[in-house]
Amino acid sequence: MARKKYQEIAEHLELLVLSGKLKPGDRLPAERQIMEEFDAGRSSVREALFALQRQGLLTSRPGAVPRVSVPTADGIFAELSGSVRHYLNRPEGLREMQDARALLEIGLARQAALRANDQDITNLAKALEANRSANDLEKFVETDVAFHLAITKISKNPIFEGLNTALASWLRDQRVKSSDTGTTFEEIVGHHNAIYEAIKARDPEAAASAMDTHLQDVAERYWQAVLQ
Repeated sequence: MARKKYQEIAEHLELLVLSGKLKPGDRLPAERQIMEEFDAGRSSVREALFALQRQGLLTSRPGAVPRVSVPTADGIFAELSGSVRHYLNRPEGLREMQDARALLEIGLARQAALRANDQDITNLAKALEANRSANDLEKFVETDVAFHLAITKISKNPIFEGLNTALASWLRDQRVKSSDTGTTFEEIVGHHNAIYEAIKARDPEAAASAMDTHLQDVAERYWQAVLQ
């Protein structure tokens, strides 16, 4: 199947970025120049620029010339959100995502116990206390997410941070529905505390086990609420 004109333009500009001929912060050629070079209409050029913007390769503001940018992990995963939400409409898709989250977070808890410095432990303690102090569901979910993100930040890896943030958004309904089964904030904080204590003690296996127990409980309670 022949490529559409906007795809040809987008691929050409992407290659200029990947080759280093266009660097972060550089202005793109003027719209009219691109139109003339590719014998394309304005709509094709704008569609190509929009496609590159969605990939995180361009930043564009109304009235300003588009500039080359560096993709971020958050941007990469945000781009997947629409497809992922459709994927999660299927029960098996949700179970698979829960498994993926567990594999990621169990590994991150183990790694945190091995790598955490004193400041990391302090930050994690603050996140735990904020979660413990939450007195309504919205605040509790917010601080729950923040506690898990604090563990992820110990990795110092933006890919893990971006993926954790995306998973928190995609699986937010799981956190809310789990509360419908009668679980209390205290029970969840108890799980978080066990994870914190294991990381603080620099015990990777205990941290991994505590996270595994926590996420299994959340998943089980979610399905219990859904299937009622």
